[in-house]
Amino acid sequence: MGNWRIIIKDKMTIRADVAKNRMYMDLVGFFSDFEMQQVYNKFAAEVKKLHAGFDVITDISEFKPTTPDGAQKMGETQKLAKDLGLNRVIRIVGTEAGQVQVARKERELGINSDEATSVAEAEIMLDDAKKAAA
Repeated sequence: MGNWRIIIKDKMTIRADVAKNRMYMDLVGFFSDFEMQQVYNKFAAEVKKLHAGFDVITDISEFKPTTPDGAQKMGETQKLAKDLGLNRVIRIVGTEAGQVQVARKERELGINSDEATSVAEAEIMLDDAKKAAA
């Protein structure tokens, strides 16, 4: 079991930035059903640090499509975000297949999302939107 944790740690980074009320996710490679459950668990723990109206920057530029059960867990993670007050998602895109799977789940849930080519670009998009709204 210890080896799984090492592999998962290298494949995903999920952290909440409380000051910006923003979640950062970085998913790399293929995720098994077990690993998608770990993504859900980590997201659920981190999102508790944020308040309604939070944004998410998700780097899926190296994400590979998961299994049907993994995709269902991805949808549950996205639904949790929406239910807890998700404002906006910016996806850092790369591989077409992984990008399509994530976008499909977002559309099914009615999640507002945009695409960027880097985390820096995504941060500018979100920061500019907040300034315009103020």
